[in-house]
Amino acid sequence: MPLLLLLATPRPLHAQGDAPLRMTVGSSDGTAQADLAGILLGPRIRGSLQTGLPVRLLFVTELWRDRFFDAQVSRYEWRATIRHDPLADSYRVETTEGLIAQAASLEEADGLLSRSVRIPLAPVDPGRYYYLARLEVETLALSDLEELERWLQGDLAPSMDLDAEVGSALGRGLRRIFVRILGLPIQRFQARTPAFDWDR
Repeated sequence: MPLLLLLATPRPLHAQGDAPLRMTVGSSDGTAQADLAGILLGPRIRGSLQTGLPVRLLFVTELWRDRFFDAQVSRYEWRATIRHDPLADSYRVETTEGLIAQAASLEEADGLLSRSVRIPLAPVDPGRYYYLARLEVETLALSDLEELERWLQGDLAPSMDLDAEVGSALGRGLRRIFVRILGLPIQRFQARTPAFDWDR
């Protein structure tokens, strides 16, 4: 599949049963808990990190009132970025809540990421509610990166009159610019909690 078509193709939304996104509701306070364990351990994300590309996560949680016409009550966004440092062979995890941590392995980074999610939403008025959650993972697979490099080399090589070292450095810079311009493929997951009654 051509790269431009690949990047433009919408990614499917996976249900809670087959995706690394699980949502539960606390029985005592009505808050939602998110479990993202395993999100960084798939081959696509691992490959992106190992090629030097950061992986970005956007996690959106909404509290909805369950009635004849459902109504959104509140919304919360949480973001995180994970980068691999090849020199130290470690992973840097940053979140919008201010967490900045180094992990010695991808498994450790995955645990840090999952434990850092806090959802400050809860019902106030009595009623029946549920939570909707969406997780977007912005990443680039190794196969996509290779196709992008071939595309750049094919289009740019004839116009370059540079030595190999300069051309290689320029190619790396152009690759990153094109990745940002075209946008990275996004994996999307979603989950919904069962409806629950709140009367406190």
